[in-house]
Amino acid sequence: MDIPLLIIGALLAATLTAFVLGILPYPIGWIILTMAFIGRLMFIKAR
Repeated sequence: MDIPLLIIGALLAATLTAFVLGILPYPIGWIILTMAFIGRLMFIKAR
């Protein structure tokens, strides 16, 4: 498995979980993390 993809996915999941639980007032960086996750998936498919 791709380590950077796992890290990005874990950060995305943690950010969204913290938002749902009310720890963060808004999901900080979720757009950037989602774009990075999709970009990494596209990179892996192209390879």
